[in-house]
Amino acid sequence: MAVVTQAGDRRDFLRLGLLSLASAAIGCSAATPKPPEQSGAKPLPDLEIAALTDLLTAVRMRWLVLARPEQLMSTAWLKPSLGRVLRDERLDLLARATGIDLRSVPELALANYSGRGEGDDDVTAYFVRHRRPQLVVERKFRDRLTSNAKRMVSGHQLIGMWGNIGTRPHGFAAIGPDVVGYQYGGTRKRGPARLALLYADKKLSKVPTALANPELLPLRAKLASAPMVALLPGPFEGDLAKGARGLLGGATALCAALSPTEQHALQLDILLGGSYLADRAQAIELLRAAWVDLVVSDLGHLLGLHAPIQPLRVDVDANALSLRVDLDPNTLCAGLAAATSDSIRDIMK
Repeated sequence: MAVVTQAGDRRDFLRLGLLSLASAAIGCSAATPKPPEQSGAKPLPDLEIAALTDLLTAVRMRWLVLARPEQLMSTAWLKPSLGRVLRDERLDLLARATGIDLRSVPELALANYSGRGEGDDDVTAYFVRHRRPQLVVERKFRDRLTSNAKRMVSGHQLIGMWGNIGTRPHGFAAIGPDVVGYQYGGTRKRGPARLALLYADKKLSKVPTALANPELLPLRAKLASAPMVALLPGPFEGDLAKGARGLLGGATALCAALSPTEQHALQLDILLGGSYLADRAQAIELLRAAWVDLVVSDLGHLLGLHAPIQPLRVDVDANALSLRVDLDPNTLCAGLAAATSDSIRDIMK
């Protein structure tokens, strides 16, 4: 009996031990934390802006300049000439203040808008596609503000900031990963910086953008490959209507562009939008005479218009009266540097 009892005790002890081990294992399993569940949310894609002009309104726009500085500077033979215009302490100052060197950006758009009423100053805005971190560029702008700083996040990769630099109002917009805009003058609610944020957020689909003007669009299309273009929408009134021997009075728009050529010249194209076919010969004669007026002026001599590399060519088609001439890049760029010596200073005020 003693042996049986001992054997039974051993079995009971073994059974109890196995049950204890099983209970411990179950307890450990229950206490082990589950791995965190993977979130199904995906990061939002970057906001893409196809063209800077999609952010600029056509309303009250007086003029628009579009440039691709990086493309221009990549033209080796043109680089020394461009250095006369772009190697300037005012551009260095602007680069330090904003964190962006405008001489090396892929795309730039500069626009000017008329004031909304008597006593309202004009508003200037420029938008740029760049390669700096957006937060760095935003902080640069914030550091320049002296009072009334206001920041607004209006959507994914849509940030606006406004305030005063001295006594003058300024605005800023960061859009997507690589586009920023600066506003000089104007108001916070209806200025170009705020409108750009609304355009990017698809909230101004019924308000025409800069190139939606049917008079500007065909002229821009003719010079789509030009790395520097200036556009002025019509109608032209007052003293301006008397320009170009009166041709501007009947023009719907004006476009001027500069393009490097294979002959190492800078090709100047000037287009006057409108219908000139009915009086083709007279229109060509007036435009040639207007060019001579410009050539013999002080500005014409400063830009080297009196010594073209290729002769002047004037033509007319269904959409525009056009002028083309090839100019010496050294003389033209030196003249442009002298003629625009105060432009960056004005922007920095």
